[in-house]
Amino acid sequence: MTDRRAFLAGVGAVLLTVPRVEGQQRAKVYRIGLLVARPTTLMSDTFVSEMQKLGWTLGRDYTLELRSTGGDNQRASGLAAELVSQPVDVLLTFNNAMARAARDATRTIPIVMVTSGYPVESGLVMSLARPGGNITGNSIYVGGEVFAKYLSLIKELKPSIRRLGVLWDYGPPAFETRDSEPALAEIRKAADTLRVTLSLQMVPGPKDVDRALTALASERVDALFVTSGPVNSNVPDLVRRFVTQQRVPSITDNNLSLMRDGAVLMAYSASIRALIARTAYFVDRILRGVKPADLPIEQASQFELIINLKNARAIGLAVPPALMGRADEVIE
Repeated sequence: MTDRRAFLAGVGAVLLTVPRVEGQQRAKVYRIGLLVARPTTLMSDTFVSEMQKLGWTLGRDYTLELRSTGGDNQRASGLAAELVSQPVDVLLTFNNAMARAARDATRTIPIVMVTSGYPVESGLVMSLARPGGNITGNSIYVGGEVFAKYLSLIKELKPSIRRLGVLWDYGPPAFETRDSEPALAEIRKAADTLRVTLSLQMVPGPKDVDRALTALASERVDALFVTSGPVNSNVPDLVRRFVTQQRVPSITDNNLSLMRDGAVLMAYSASIRALIARTAYFVDRILRGVKPADLPIEQASQFELIINLKNARAIGLAVPPALMGRADEVIE
């Protein structure tokens, strides 16, 4: 409840700054549902601002209905059903599990994915160009380039790496196996190309993290790749302690979670702000009558590299100048 109040307060602050335009009242005030892991002002500020640019004013033309899973994807089904029962006119989701829960709740209300991974392979849409059904939106992972990039970055940071530890929480019960199988195949392929051995540890829940990190320590991994699902994102202290004690460089795939907590050295991820901004485009087209089935899935085009020098100093590692020069942000 506290998260929801904070989110709505952020939306209210934006609303107060948006002037009302007399004589432009639309006949209908649309309801837009948001199914999120945790509310952030990044979502409210960016989405409301982009919608305003497209001619839609919060409060005058649409309202926002928020439901937060609290990081537990297993709550998504019930929350999606709540939004459908409102009913909302468009439903926004933030990962495959939420998109699937929304689709299970409705086959008619348009669903826009703010983020997703391998939406074709996971069965969410028929194709990127012609999604079909009632789902469209953005995708971060649609090929092997991103996962290959994680390995190449960590290899550039520490060229001597031979064994990469992987703390993987993109699996059951938070995600279906088919959501993560394409990603695992790509990271294994990238590891073979770079001649790096993977030490893969699945972490279904928080109680599994200690066990997994103990196993990685015994295998004497040279570096660590941490996925940013609902398990790992909630244990930054455990990850930070591991990389500091083992003195290994680390990378994650979401700059809003483990990186901000200082648990890892690098984050490489699609710009969430850009994805949210693009989500407003999809919502605008749908509210103007375009069917989701006719709106192609768009691949993320803006990626950001963030380097945490405090983490690097803690493990006694100097970041190569060439890598520093490519960073979009450096945390001192």
